[in-house]
Amino acid sequence: MSVINVRILGHNENKFLIKVVAVLIALLTITALICGCCSTIPVNQAFSTYAPTLAPPLAPKVLGVGTSVGCLAPDFELTDLNGREVRLSDFQGRPVLLNFWTYCSACKAELPYIQSVYDDCQSMIPNLVVLAVNVSQPADQVKEFVSYYGFTFEFLLDSWATTASDYYVHKIPTTFFIDKNGIIQDLNVGGFSNATAIKQRVVALANQ
Repeated sequence: MSVINVRILGHNENKFLIKVVAVLIALLTITALICGCCSTIPVNQAFSTYAPTLAPPLAPKVLGVGTSVGCLAPDFELTDLNGREVRLSDFQGRPVLLNFWTYCSACKAELPYIQSVYDDCQSMIPNLVVLAVNVSQPADQVKEFVSYYGFTFEFLLDSWATTASDYYVHKIPTTFFIDKNGIIQDLNVGGFSNATAIKQRVVALANQ
């Protein structure tokens, strides 16, 4: 009987140890998630990689409005780096390049290409609008980033990722090409690898 009792006790101890280990793993996982969510993005020349978690789309469904090619682009209102409220509809009658970005490596590589196209098109397409929407990052860090790289087009702050969610942006960067009537004529999911590809789409957009 004593041997049986010892074996049963050993089995129960093993089950107890397994439960303790499982609880410790769960606690460590939760701690890591909390620390990760609360960590700040360091501001330096590298501007670290950051990918926001986007909520479900918040914009109400409106007939003809959508984020696919051929749809009327959803209107939105965001704040620029000077605290001014900017709406997409403010640029009715002008072609718009709408870019969603963060500090990801693809974004940092792509934004200078957009700047190059913006500069090249000043004489050819003087009414071109470039709106670079930063998703979920602090305004002061975005300002430092823009100042460091010397970008001259419009930057907007989507602090709660609501506009990105309304546009079903699930990969950063994503770029929409919107014509003067507010219709999405083209879009690109992911980063552009050169300025030429962007310029071709902008020129085609201006001719719509």
